[in-house]
Amino acid sequence: MPWSFRQMLAPLSALLLFMSACGDDPEVRPVCGNGIVEAGETCDDGNRNNNDSCDNSCRRPTPDAGTEEDAGTEDDAGTGEVDAGTGEEDAGTGEDDAGTTEDAGTGEDDAGTTEDAGTGEDDAGTTEDGGSGEQDAGSDEDGGSGEPDSGTDAGTGEDDAGTDAGTVQVSLDSFGPTGTFARTGTTGATFPEALTVRLREEAPAEVWVEVTSSSAVLNVQGGLVRIAPGERSATVQVTANLAADPETDKATLTATLGNDTRAATVRVLAANQAAELATLSPEVISVSAGQTQGYTVELDVPPAQDTVIQLALEPASLGTVPVTVTVPANSLSAKFDFTAGSTGGEGQLVAALNGQSIAAAVQVTAGSSTGHVVISEFAVAGPGGASDEFIELYNPTSSAVDISGWKVQYKAYSSTNYNNSFTLPANSVIQPRGYFLVVASGYASTSGNTVSGDANWGTALNLAANSNGGHVRVGYPELALTDGISSPLVVDTVGYLNANAAEGSPLPAYPPTAGSFERKASAVSTAASMVDGADALLGNGHDSNDNSADFILRPTRQPQNRASATEP
Repeated sequence: MPWSFRQMLAPLSALLLFMSACGDDPEVRPVCGNGIVEAGETCDDGNRNNNDSCDNSCRRPTPDAGTEEDAGTEDDAGTGEVDAGTGEEDAGTGEDDAGTTEDAGTGEDDAGTTEDAGTGEDDAGTTEDGGSGEQDAGSDEDGGSGEPDSGTDAGTGEDDAGTDAGTVQVSLDSFGPTGTFARTGTTGATFPEALTVRLREEAPAEVWVEVTSSSAVLNVQGGLVRIAPGERSATVQVTANLAADPETDKATLTATLGNDTRAATVRVLAANQAAELATLSPEVISVSAGQTQGYTVELDVPPAQDTVIQLALEPASLGTVPVTVTVPANSLSAKFDFTAGSTGGEGQLVAALNGQSIAAAVQVTAGSSTGHVVISEFAVAGPGGASDEFIELYNPTSSAVDISGWKVQYKAYSSTNYNNSFTLPANSVIQPRGYFLVVASGYASTSGNTVSGDANWGTALNLAANSNGGHVRVGYPELALTDGISSPLVVDTVGYLNANAAEGSPLPAYPPTAGSFERKASAVSTAASMVDGADALLGNGHDSNDNSADFILRPTRQPQNRASATEP
């Protein structure tokens, strides 16, 4: 039976279905923005933003050719990407600049070339700035904010708050003193000493040091202290306000420069805060009649006005002191002198202020001072040999004494008359509480003698002529070798070892070879206190007319001459 059209249609349909299954798929159109790079796409960043490196057609924008030097050529330090392409100097917008001819940065977010007039933020490093360009607050050529620097730019460009000064570094040396004061409601320097910030080196340019406070009671104006070019220090100006922090009256100020920090404490006082007595020193003294002793009275806080302190001795016969002493405003202390009376006794020195009082113990030893020149130290046969000798004279009075023509004499321990004499030269004057040194021919600095002689007796005297001791004395020009110890022409006499005509008892022994005999400062002086203790600088005015009680043996010499400091 012949095939009908209907009968042929079924196999034809099956054939077509088979061919369709085995043939090529129909073309699939790419979808831009699905994050898959498909046919016809050069990129697909998963979005349809036309302003990034892959546009909304999924194709990369063609780089701008720019100028010859631009787009990352040999002269351009940038990346060359997304450049405006003009090659002209950047006006300082800082947006997507790939680096012009003048640009030395990375080409990204450049906020200012050499000609940059921008804000100076996020600067990637101009020709004048050797740094990384991060947060440069204003180099010499930068058009940035220009806020005060706190140090010299060493070229890192990172967090630089300082003045660009090449590679010169500055650092903090000190910040103090600590423990100063400020008064509420005022602005100025601290007191009694001004708080000061100091550098180790002179500032090569203007330097700003940051100073912060731990409390609102005290602030530094602007939080910065300026040190001028060529200077090493500056005084810190503070503003005090107790009402700003009722919980405290103290603040710790911290000075910071780069990695260096220093701290100092300041106490804030009320406007009229009353001062009280704190100390009276020395607390205990023992002096000879006629001697002068210095005192210091100190308050607990500096007063707002000059403050008068009353002084008195109990009993008054101990000596004399001023009726009052004044501590100046914004100071802590004042000094005054006590002069012992002519009679001995014990008592106290009293200081009083607003009903409060403090006292110091005083002991005065009678008959232990002198109104004449004394032999204060002498040495026999020192390390330099038999003639390495000296006699030191001391003037314990308040007037200069001319000893020109006076006699210095020696006699053996058992002799009746003095054996040798030396006349002091013209213009020999001892200043008040000063010294005069007479030396022998063998006196030399190599023997531990620290000062030169004011007069030289050569070989006229020999203090160590006899191992049993001897005598030395000083007297007026008319003094003869035959005059005895009671002669009014004798000013002072010292006998040692077996001396037969000493004042009182002779000195009982020789000092060490390198040592000397030294007169005491007071009756209670000891070898320890005279050598390096409390009496070391109090002179040699103790004269009770008993040689053994008036002298100590020094282990090492300490001669003094007219050029030496006066004592006390």
